[in-house]
Amino acid sequence: MSRSILAASFVTLALIVTAGAVYRSALANDPKPVAVAAAKAKPISPALRDFMRKKLAASNTILEGLALEDTDLIKAGATTLAEMSDTENWRVSQDVMYKQFSDEFNRSAKKLVEAANDNNIDRAALRWMDTTMGCIECHRFVRNELVVEAAK
Repeated sequence: MSRSILAASFVTLALIVTAGAVYRSALANDPKPVAVAAAKAKPISPALRDFMRKKLAASNTILEGLALEDTDLIKAGATTLAEMSDTENWRVSQDVMYKQFSDEFNRSAKKLVEAANDNNIDRAALRWMDTTMGCIECHRFVRNELVVEAAK
């Protein structure tokens, strides 16, 4: 019985070591580190940096409005984001997926304005979560797909 347990433990340990080696090998071939390195290697234009900072400031206004239940702040920030997403500065790529992310963000920002106009804090909070998740997914796409493609 103890030999069976010892043999099973040995096999389990061997599988863990092998799985670890396979995982480390997969990480070595993962394009994500390339994307991060490429993003750091390519400087961001000052105009794009300023544009993104304005987007972040508008986002902070929305969050402040949600925390204070101030629909005027929510509306101000969401209106800024909706207007920004209509400008050419917003379109950093002609990629089909990027366009879809941009269109979804624009719709989400406009729905956030509607929720603020209706003084509906709960709906605004849900719309803000949608908008934020859209930002996260789009930035992930840009880092992992578009930056990697540009680096090739």
